[in-house]
Amino acid sequence: MKIKTFLFFVLSILFVVGNAFATTISDVRLSTFSNGTGRIVVESEKKIDPKIFTLENPKRLVLDIDKSKVLPSVAKKTFKTGQVVSKVRFGKPQKDVSRIVIDLGNNVTESHFTLPPENNKGIWRFVLDLKPSHPVKAGEYKSTASAKVLSDASKIQQKTAATPSLKTKSGLLPFGKSKKIIVLDAGHGGQDPGAISKNGHFEKDLTLKMAKETKALLERAGYKVVLTRDRDIFITLRGRVKKAHEAKADLFISIHADSARNTKARGLSIYTISEKASDKEAAALAERENKSDILLGMDLDDYQQEVSSVLIDLAKQDTMKESRVYADLVVKEMQRTVQLLPNAHRFAGFAVLKSPNIPSVLLEMGYMSNRHEEREMQKAAYRKKLGQALVRAVDAYFGR
Repeated sequence: MKIKTFLFFVLSILFVVGNAFATTISDVRLSTFSNGTGRIVVESEKKIDPKIFTLENPKRLVLDIDKSKVLPSVAKKTFKTGQVVSKVRFGKPQKDVSRIVIDLGNNVTESHFTLPPENNKGIWRFVLDLKPSHPVKAGEYKSTASAKVLSDASKIQQKTAATPSLKTKSGLLPFGKSKKIIVLDAGHGGQDPGAISKNGHFEKDLTLKMAKETKALLERAGYKVVLTRDRDIFITLRGRVKKAHEAKADLFISIHADSARNTKARGLSIYTISEKASDKEAAALAERENKSDILLGMDLDDYQQEVSSVLIDLAKQDTMKESRVYADLVVKEMQRTVQLLPNAHRFAGFAVLKSPNIPSVLLEMGYMSNRHEEREMQKAAYRKKLGQALVRAVDAYFGR
């Protein structure tokens, strides 16, 4: 009897602890003011503090709510939309995260505030106002209270626009993309030139140009970008992975250009990690890239032992799957832009991709050994097309 009582006591504690950090989204409502401003109210048992960011093409506002669940009846709701909000959807990017995706019909400015329950009992309300960016005409506001909230939010937004990652004292956040961190790794460098074209161009120079140009495109799209190298220096494969971990990267992209004995070989490809290569060519490429440190007197034996223990677990984790998801999105975007290798998404055991907790891909922009493709890769306009496709894939990846 004592054992049963003890087990019941333990289970009760576990139940309370397990639910102490969760809240239920009990309702979501959408209304529109006469001036076109849309208001979304999210009701919950406990106070919520959503992470808010935007995605482009099409323009969407995303609310991620940690440690929460949405009632099935709420997730099935349909909303009467207008010019500002064209659609409202629900998702679950992670087990304990609820996502609300708002498709925007117009360019808007965003403000939000929280209303506590009356007498500290009842429902919390998170209020999100989406104001059209066009000038407001006289007499459009029917609610002076709402007008004041929007006016105050607009002023706060202007003051905080230069530092979008910071919250103001009022809890308002400026309208903008959350700072997802992308690490771009320009392959080779320093004493290691990488592939060398017949025109005497080095892979290390091409990858650095591509990394810098893509960094600018990603930053313009609202991401934080870290380069493993920003000049012609040598960095070990382990050092590249270490930089990604120090940056707390959400995504790691290693940029390279291929080379082959067959000078007719051409086409872009992208690789994710696998202990078993997808083909002999992929295996040979990984072997060449992994030798970069050894050829320059760096012994990778201890590194290989260090990561070998996690490779088996890696297949069981989300990281491998997430890497493949992003690689497939890159292929989808790139095939509209440039020529790809057959089966452009390939697999091999690249040392630089052996991070157990950061989705990682290795991009081969094309072949340095192909005269035509090498000339194209040296053109800024061509690299811009590649960079823009990478950005679209990043937007799609984080917008799932």
